[in-house]
Amino acid sequence: MTSGEIHGPHWTGEHNYEYFKNENGVYHISAKALRIVWGNDPRFWEWIKLSKDESCFEIGAELIQVNWMEVTGSLNLEKFQLDPLKTYEIFYVIKFNADAFGWRSSPITFEVSTPEGKKSRNERYLEYYTKENKNWNEIYGGEFSLASSNLMGKIEFGMKEVKTEWWKGGIVLEGVKIRPKLLIANHN
Repeated sequence: MTSGEIHGPHWTGEHNYEYFKNENGVYHISAKALRIVWGNDPRFWEWIKLSKDESCFEIGAELIQVNWMEVTGSLNLEKFQLDPLKTYEIFYVIKFNADAFGWRSSPITFEVSTPEGKKSRNERYLEYYTKENKNWNEIYGGEFSLASSNLMGKIEFGMKEVKTEWWKGGIVLEGVKIRPKLLIANHN
């Protein structure tokens, strides 16, 4: 039984470890491991095959159209050992199709929370990235650091736009990257 057969129109995420990879301290999380509201309804989202050159998972979630966009995920700290002395950043790996629409109408909210209750939130318009169609974009979703005494629990993160009724579509979500923060960072 798949995630879709159990939970109706919402994709609840596959949590087996084939959808999580650690490459040299950069954690890759496939779109398949994320919770996507309306992700099981082909009127709104479709699962598409990606080439090995595009994705270490070879699958992505293509947003056809939706007016309630909510994608969330988590990283289990007991299974993936992060360095408590480092600050980490989260990036959403997204490609905008040539026909992408609705990304200038309202900002997308990005949220991150840690097991000890630290939360960060930022909003950004994604219209700029529509000019970069055919290219994969790493869109900054926030950052976090951990208390060295609490390396249990989960880092939770999400991107959403649920305040308006503006329709948006035309993107492919490959997944999420979590990596140590570089000293010099510029997040457009």
